[in-house]
Amino acid sequence: MSGLTPPAAADVVVMPAAEAYDFEYFRARVDAVLLSRSIAVRVFRMPLLAVPVGGIRRGGWFGADNLAVALAVRDVLAPLNDFPGARITWRCAPRSSYAVEWGDRPPATWLDDNERLAFYGLRRPAPRPGLGPESGRHDRARPSSPADFSCSSAAPYGRGPR
Repeated sequence: MSGLTPPAAADVVVMPAAEAYDFEYFRARVDAVLLSRSIAVRVFRMPLLAVPVGGIRRGGWFGADNLAVALAVRDVLAPLNDFPGARITWRCAPRSSYAVEWGDRPPATWLDDNERLAFYGLRRPAPRPGLGPESGRHDRARPSSPADFSCSSAAPYGRGPR
């Protein structure tokens, strides 16, 4: 016996999409039909959005700090038709973590940001007053993908569902 114990089960709860902390972020970036089929997945105390595949959206992901959380999230998403092929992947840079992916596998590298946005069915949000170039401020927030923090990528680290 190696003395290793299996990870404790994580507390994962499915909630209405509008209760996700990042609901507004996605409301500005995904198709309304996809948003209506999305769910909030609460891990411990924080609900985050899981957006299904469909239309032009080919894949999605949900970040997890440990294997127990990844397993629990995968087990919640796997039986749902809108999250096909739910699987756990390992990411090692810049910090080791797991992600639950669904749909098509993302490419190892992206040609450009537009290719990444198209794969995840995301659009850039409409400019908000006071955040356009004329104000000197820009909305630089962008969604991340598993490829943003894969072993072969030096791109910025991103966590959370996509």
